[in-house]
Amino acid sequence: MKIGFWRAWREVVVLQRARPELSVNKAQNLTSIRCSARKSMVTPTFIAASLAILLTPGPTNTLLAASGAAMGFKRAISMPFAEALGYAIAISFYVVLAQNLSESPAALFFVKATASVWLMYTAFRLWKAAYDVGSTSNSKVFFRIIFTTIINPKAMLVGTVLIPSENTENAYLWIISYVFISIFAGLGWLLVGSSMPLQVRQHSYKVASIVLCFFSIAAGSSAVLS
Repeated sequence: MKIGFWRAWREVVVLQRARPELSVNKAQNLTSIRCSARKSMVTPTFIAASLAILLTPGPTNTLLAASGAAMGFKRAISMPFAEALGYAIAISFYVVLAQNLSESPAALFFVKATASVWLMYTAFRLWKAAYDVGSTSNSKVFFRIIFTTIINPKAMLVGTVLIPSENTENAYLWIISYVFISIFAGLGWLLVGSSMPLQVRQHSYKVASIVLCFFSIAAGSSAVLS
């Protein structure tokens, strides 16, 4: 791409020397192409913001850490891919609806209310779950993480704020980048959970349940006040 750009730029310079009146439009077109190429590129700012979001404690990260503590790192190794799949679905949805969500309070209320109910339900299930590595179902945890990630407010933040609204045709590059980063961040949260002392790991589901309750209340309050 860089070689093609500089070759086109040399053509503009040569054309400007020969016929200045014909080179103006071509130079303007070249500038427009360069600006469009820059907009389609995933920026370092986006990567840094993605890391900050993914490393901040939240509903999905709480479940990942609890899974690592209850199941062990090796057995829970597939859970970050559940997070990645959930983010891919949710962010794609929010990118498509980015323009409409800001003008639809009802849609925002529905998303927040659904998140509040699901998080409270998940907290209740985790509180009742016993710490038993052998009895924990990988498939149930996998789908629980997918759905929790889909309704995670972080996905809304990425889809409606971090990804430029004027660049929806290249949004897939931004989504892929975020999903790729989320896998490594998810592995980090698994490692955190699995590295906890056994005395702490035995209460991982109870701790995760309490944390999810707070997130549920926060989502519900936001839905009511919005």
